Parts: sequence; structure tokens; C-alpha cells
Amino acid sequence: MFASLFRRIASSFLDLILVLLVAYGIFFVVGQPFIQNRIDNFDIIYAEYNEIVAAYNEDLDAIQADYDTAIVLADEDPALEAIALENYNISRVIINDQNTIDINPYNAPLTQYFSEIIYFFVIGFMVLMTVLSLATVGKTPGRRILKISLVLEGKEDEFIKPSIVQVLLHDILLKYFAIILVFVFNMYYGIMFMLFALLVDVLLITFTRKRSTIRDYLSRLKVLKNTN
Repeated sequence: MFASLFRRIASSFLDLILVLLVAYGIFFVVGQPFIQNRIDNFDIIYAEYNEIVAAYNEDLDAIQADYDTAIVLADEDPALEAIALENYNISRVIINDQNTIDINPYNAPLTQYFSEIIYFFVIGFMVLMTVLSLATVGKTPGRRILKISLVLEGKEDEFIKPSIVQVLLHDILLKYFAIILVFVFNMYYGIMFMLFALLVDVLLITFTRKRSTIRDYLSRLKVLKNTN
């Protein structure tokens, strides 16, 4: 019997959570210290940046409190409310401009820091997911828990293991790698492509007889519910 939409999505979600937890553990132990050490005086830079951000937020809270007080004192007088709003906007512009000047020296090192964190997780996710899929020959923990199998095309009840190349094509290249490539090119297009791919998968699994996605057809595989 072909696996249902729920089982396929749930198994992918479990595998995704598992890989991300492992990636975060590696990042916490190894990745984060390594990335921080690549930036000179990172601890000082990050501490000073946080102080600037904290001061900026305090200034915003202060002018918001002043504005709220002015509105109360205006007692629903439109002219006084307009003056209060104008003063608030002027103060906010001044604070924003000053904050832009204050954080400018920190933009380059912190942009490098957060960019390398993103690269670490993207590359780490791809490597870990590839190792997981190939090591289990498609029988990932998520599929085991949901009792489904990735098998070769054939009779509906046949459970024949796929090849490593087919698993790589189905579980990695056509499932995650294509989306990540679009994300690297443009984050907005990446989100749209991911949602579109998910919608196509849902429609194909729900309304086609074989409940097969495009990557199922291209890799000549099918996802079946275990009978035992």
C-alpha cells in the first residue's frame, strides 16, 4: 500500500528535527567557537554591540513613554495630539540616525559572523542529511517510526531496496539541494519555490493513483507503508 501524505510529511519532519538537533549540537560545541575565533576581538565587539542595542531600545522606550504622557495630557485635543506625534517622530528619527552611526563599525564583523553561521547550518544540514539517508539506504529514523519504506518501482507490495544513487537523487538532490540552491540565489524565491514544491507534492500524493511525487518518478522509486 502506498504511504499516505501524513506519513510522508511526518517522517520528513522527524528526520529534519533530528538532523537539525545534531547540527545545533555540533555548532554549539565546535562551530560557534571556531566562527568566533575567525573574528578579531569578537567578545568585545559583540558585547559593545549589545550595549548599543540595549541603549537604543531604552531610548525608544523613553520617547514612547513621553508620547503616551503627552497624549494623556492632550485630553483628546487634536492639535496637541498632532504636536505630540510630531515630537515623537522627530525624536525617533534622531535616535535611529544616531543608532545607525553607532553600529556602523560593527556591521562588517557581525555580518561575517551571522553569514558564516548560516553557511555552517546549510552545509552541515546537507552533509548530515546525506550521511543519514545513504547510511540507512533511505530507511531513515523518520520512515522507521512512521513505518514506511523507500523502495524500487515494481509491484505495489514489493519491498526492494533502492540503490545509493537513487536514494541520493530522491532524498537529497531533488528534495533539499534544489531548494537550497534557489535560497542561495534569492531568499524570497527560495521560500516561494519551497512552498510551490510542497504544494505540488501534496497534490500529487493526494490525487494521483500511485501517490508519487515528481522526485519519485525521476528516481524510479516509490514510498510504501510497511505491512508488518
